[in-house]
Amino acid sequence: MRSSLSNDVYTSAAYGDKEKLQRLVESEGYSISDPDGHLSALNNRTAAAQYIIEHGGDVNAADHTGQTALHWTAVEGAIPVAEILLQVGARINAMDMYGYQVCILDTFIV
Repeated sequence: MRSSLSNDVYTSAAYGDKEKLQRLVESEGYSISDPDGHLSALNNRTAAAQYIIEHGGDVNAADHTGQTALHWTAVEGAIPVAEILLQVGARINAMDMYGYQVCILDTFIV
């Protein structure tokens, strides 16, 4: 259970605060398996994205709209995080609830 946004694992990922993210996960037992961790991809936080992956984050997990972290990288043009996700097996053909795939979002080219 999350206590507040200031101590939130997802907020730490979104702002790229890897030290806080590490403390919350390793010392306080917070989970990084929820797709909301995709905020690190949305904000192009490579260190946070790498940390989430190294600690069990599922690169193909989908949020409530069916979007994966790779979808968010395409929307935001977050190429460095997209490269990390693709290297560890992110599915480029994953489809969200609207039928969008990464390769047709914005101008993202793989």
